[in-house]
Amino acid sequence: MQRLLSRLLVCVALVAPGGSIVLGHGGHDHKVMGTVTAAAAHQVVVKEKDGKTVTIQVTPETRIKATPALKAEQIKPGTRVVITASVNKDNSMRAKIVEVGAATPAVK
Repeated sequence: MQRLLSRLLVCVALVAPGGSIVLGHGGHDHKVMGTVTAAAAHQVVVKEKDGKTVTIQVTPETRIKATPALKAEQIKPGTRVVITASVNKDNSMRAKIVEVGAATPAVK
């Protein structure tokens, strides 16, 4: 009986107040891959392959992997990046690792 009650409570907990079922899970990292359109000390804006633009927060804990070493504000528009980020409670993204690749060559 206690096992049945436990399962019922789990099912009730999965139902959001609006009646929809909550199946997503947090706490995992997201990868954002694309081309930098703007970079500043506290954020990087990336245009993904599908054309979607994503703004990602940069914090003092963010590691930037680049050769030579760079700060976030030194990443030039047109540079390809792979960013490992976590999602904040407000659905904004915070960069854990920014891997800086090559700049996209200009099309003639």
